[in-house]
Amino acid sequence: MRHFDVGRPENQRRDLVIVTVLLISSWSLTGLDSSQILGITRPIRGTVLAPFLAADAGYERRAALARRTTQLEAERDSLYVRLQTATDLERENRDLRQQLGLPGRRTGGFVVAELIPGRPSVGDSHTFLLRSPLLREIETPTGVSVPSGLVGVLRSTAGGTGLGEFWTHPDFRASVRSAVGDATGIVRSLTGPDGESLMLVEGVPYQARMAEGTLLETAGLGGVFPSGIRVGTVIEESASRSGWSHSYLVEPAVRPGAVRAATAWQRSATEESDIPPDTIDSAVSAEGAREEGSGGGR
Repeated sequence: MRHFDVGRPENQRRDLVIVTVLLISSWSLTGLDSSQILGITRPIRGTVLAPFLAADAGYERRAALARRTTQLEAERDSLYVRLQTATDLERENRDLRQQLGLPGRRTGGFVVAELIPGRPSVGDSHTFLLRSPLLREIETPTGVSVPSGLVGVLRSTAGGTGLGEFWTHPDFRASVRSAVGDATGIVRSLTGPDGESLMLVEGVPYQARMAEGTLLETAGLGGVFPSGIRVGTVIEESASRSGWSHSYLVEPAVRPGAVRAATAWQRSATEESDIPPDTIDSAVSAEGAREEGSGGGR
């Protein structure tokens, strides 16, 4: 077996020269300004370090894709649970309307579109642009949402594009209710004490209360938002009160900066039949009479 004599004088002199050069180079670099250092490091990053930097960038992309995949899986599971609940409620609603002799309930549909924040004016954090060929069939204004909750409102469309406003816009308003339906109010945007974007729900009736952690959803009043879209969670009661009503700070369900695709609500194109006001009363009375008659027979 061949052995190398690392202790020979010529090897020691070579190592000493290398260390001396490295020390002199490091000492000389400390006296350079930022532009000179950039002129030295840029060629090195483009040649010697290029493969390592490319590998690091690829690793970051794979890590981001893995995080996004995990997030999508969680959203899918959440949507499945909500779909099952909605299916049961839809079945119960359909059966009840059939018993009362009412026409079927039309809720419309949703159009999936790409969302580009800060358009048409770059830097405007309150506006966004939607892009989808199906937007030309949508009547505005209409609500824009994602599976996790409310995003904003679509104000106008032109062909396959639409302009909208996030819920952070100063003019944004939406009617909301608690998830159990015992309290209602109007929600708007609010800038928190630390500059963060929050919501404020106002006009909650004096006799109604919203405890901390209460989930708020759209009430469906006004025809802009469908009912049942998650809006946010109550943080605490606001210090400001007006008359005989309460106000509450709300943690929003959706942060606009993280949205890149959303759904716009498409109202039913078929107009609902006009139902006389006494139709429901007469149907309920008839149902009650049948129950009374069956009870008396027993």
